[in-house]
Order: sequence, then C-alpha cells, then structure tokens
Amino acid sequence: MTAALDALPCRVTLPPGWKDLDQRRSSQLWPGDNRRRYVRSRFPMRAVMEVLGTLPAVPRSPEEHVVVMKDISRCGAGFLHAANLYPGERIRLWLPTGSIEYTVVRCRRYNESCYEIGAEIALHGAG
Repeated sequence: MTAALDALPCRVTLPPGWKDLDQRRSSQLWPGDNRRRYVRSRFPMRAVMEVLGTLPAVPRSPEEHVVVMKDISRCGAGFLHAANLYPGERIRLWLPTGSIEYTVVRCRRYNESCYEIGAEIALHGAG
C-alpha cells in the first residue's frame, strides 16, 4: 500500500473549508443518529482504491486511485475521490490494516475533482 501511495498522485481537490481534513485526526466519534446502524469514527488519511466491478452502462478499466478517507464504521466507509462512482459499483480499499471490499451506495459531487463516496462492506455470495 505504501508503494502505491507514493507512486500514485492524489487528484482530489478538497472543497473550501476542508483543507484541514487531514489535521482532524482524533478519536472523536461522529454523533450517532437514528438513520445509522453503527457509529462512525473519523479516519482522515490517504488510501488506495481499486474498482473491482462496474456497471454495464459505465465500463471502467481496472486501475488504482488514491482517495482521501473521511470516516469508517463497522459496516462502511466514507471517502473523497476525484471521479464519480455509481451505486452498485464494487471497490476495494487498501488501508493500513489490510484491504476490504465495498459496494458504493451513494455519491455526492462537491466540485469537478471531489466526490464524496459512501460505501458498505460487500457481502460475498449476495446478489
């Protein structure tokens, strides 16, 4: 993972007011609310993401990207990516603790080079 982080550029352009995202390294937990199953923890760091499965209407070639992690929970993750991802696309995030497969569940555009992605841990054998 370290070699990929060193070799790949991070193309994410943070929105104004988010420049200090990586400075917010704290164990502070996001407040829970009724819509979330699990509490999210801030997890600001760079990670490597690879697209594993695309949608028929959105063919992508397999390649790795550097993303900016925002938060993580027991069943999901939030991160910033320089390109749009669509619900249903499968990805793998390489974190310091290892790699985990996720399915994209939402995407929000902040600017041309910043999309906030919400993803859930992929269930194998489902579908």
